[in-house]
Amino acid sequence: MIHPATQGPRERAALSRLRQIFNEYGLLRANCVKRRHTCGRDYCRCASSTKHLHLSWYASQSRKGKLRSKYIPPDRVTEVRQWVARYQEARRLLMALGDAFWDRIVS
Repeated sequence: MIHPATQGPRERAALSRLRQIFNEYGLLRANCVKRRHTCGRDYCRCASSTKHLHLSWYASQSRKGKLRSKYIPPDRVTEVRQWVARYQEARRLLMALGDAFWDRIVS
């Protein structure tokens, strides 16, 4: 094990931020996707014009080689986008830490 005193300031900062992320609520491996669609009602103007399609947000992810998605209610879009951003930040930090420790392997 590498002693914390031998870690550089970037590694300590990355570890500290990772701890903060893991203590916060919500972490989601997905993308937020905005989709345009028809609602299915005959009398709605979206049925006759592609210019008037409805907009909805979905969380989308690939799982076991298949794409899956889930509708996000309008009042939860901001919250879900924060979960996704938090996951992406954690992933970037883990990659940076992995690269730093990879360089420490002595051949």
